[in-house]
Amino acid sequence: MKKVPACTSWGLVVAAVSLSPIVLIFGLPLSVGIGLDIFEHAGKGPFVLALSIPVAFALLRQLSPLAQQWVGALASRPHLPLSHSAKPN
Repeated sequence: MKKVPACTSWGLVVAAVSLSPIVLIFGLPLSVGIGLDIFEHAGKGPFVLALSIPVAFALLRQLSPLAQQWVGALASRPHLPLSHSAKPN
């Protein structure tokens, strides 16, 4: 009975890994279709603008030079080995 949780976890991991390509294959065209339906029904109205502004802000925030500097600063920080991370200086 000790192996039941481990086997259940591994079974769920295998199921998730095998189903993820299927979700992507069907989810991507579905999301594109929903987006095109919104544009078709709403036209060039404020509803479409309200839906697309947060996406544009998220993309611009990720691609901004300040965000790139922040990621570069985090990448250049020295990393301690895991065994030394809990020891005080």
